[in-house]
Amino acid sequence: MPRCRFVTFGCKVNQCDTAALALALGLRGWVETRPGEAPDLVVVNTCTVTARADQQARQAIRRAARESPGAALWVTGCYAQRAPGELAALPGVAGVVGNFDKASLPRLMETRSLAQVVAVQGHAGGQRQTWPDIPPTSFSGRTRAFLKVQDGCSHSCSYCVVPQVRGPARSLGPPELVAAHLHALASQGCREVVLTGVDLGQYGSDQGADLAGLLRRLADRPPPGRLRLSSLEPQEVTADLLAAWAELPGACRHFHLPLQSGSAEVLRDMARPYAPADFRELVMEIRGVFPQAAIGLDLLVGFPTETRSHFEETVALVEALPVAYLHVFPFSPRPGTPAAALQPLPPAEVRARASRLRELGKRKRQRFIQDQVGGMADVLVEGGSGRRGWLQGLSSNYLRVLLPGPPTWRNRRLRVRLTGGDGVLARGEPLEG
Repeated sequence: MPRCRFVTFGCKVNQCDTAALALALGLRGWVETRPGEAPDLVVVNTCTVTARADQQARQAIRRAARESPGAALWVTGCYAQRAPGELAALPGVAGVVGNFDKASLPRLMETRSLAQVVAVQGHAGGQRQTWPDIPPTSFSGRTRAFLKVQDGCSHSCSYCVVPQVRGPARSLGPPELVAAHLHALASQGCREVVLTGVDLGQYGSDQGADLAGLLRRLADRPPPGRLRLSSLEPQEVTADLLAAWAELPGACRHFHLPLQSGSAEVLRDMARPYAPADFRELVMEIRGVFPQAAIGLDLLVGFPTETRSHFEETVALVEALPVAYLHVFPFSPRPGTPAAALQPLPPAEVRARASRLRELGKRKRQRFIQDQVGGMADVLVEGGSGRRGWLQGLSSNYLRVLLPGPPTWRNRRLRVRLTGGDGVLARGEPLEG
């Protein structure tokens, strides 16, 4: 049988796309390599959200060409959609397939010589669906899986290249199809599924529906496990959505929101459709409905119009919010976006601001863990911790938890009393065996 290997960068959506590609190739007789096996095919699924992501993709492509010289090397994903010519010019690349043609990759490989260098441009106006007709099975054996129910974005933030490389917002299909995929993943042994999308809150916007409606339909036939939501745009988290999530069995108490900046002026320059006061109100509303919820934030630091005063407004807002962790990203100009034409800030200043926010994020994480000590947690055991006799799992509210127990507890949900923790991990005692 021919053997293939995948290298995936970027978000959960890209991981879902890789799983779908693995399924499509598997149906054609391909098997994924095991450690030490030489592949006949390497597929690199790229991200292009930052210049660093582009660099990592190029490094991975060069490494694959060097380490697997006998393999056909194909490149897909967001970088492939944005700049296929750049990637096709790299040594060893046999083909480049943009996001909008990603689903055609297995067919393209069958109709072309694997040794032939080609650049298959993604269709800028194609916006075709890329999901297979059956749910991906590449998550089989995993405790947690991702299910892409939405793709694309119809917003126009001034710094973001995603709408260019993913196209407008579109949905997987009716709630019945989503439910069928969830139950199929559960039948493979996945005890938690993360509903994900490029802009998850826009699910249903192309079908006269919405995410809250999907959640209510899922409540009629809930899968036998936990559900988690990936990142949600603040303006799309409504009272109706929170109520629907509260009513859904197995819904995890965890929300991830891109704040980006705590300055009204910078948010305006970013073309973000909310003000800091709106965001503060939303966080407090979430905590009112879900008192123990983990709320994580994305922060984009060093936007070209961000003054030191603007940055201090961000620090002050984040300090005041009951959030659990921060993801901090330095601004990276993306070709073709309005912000790319602005004069960038000095790199040393951007690094200093990012470092300060990351330190704040560590303190927030430590405080959140300590606030949970003495309480109960629903923990899904994911496997060993590296310490003999100890396991590691993930709680409903996104705590990494160490707990004593045998390896046979992997992929079990346990009720755990939290007894302590540090700035990274909580510790707990299971109340069941």
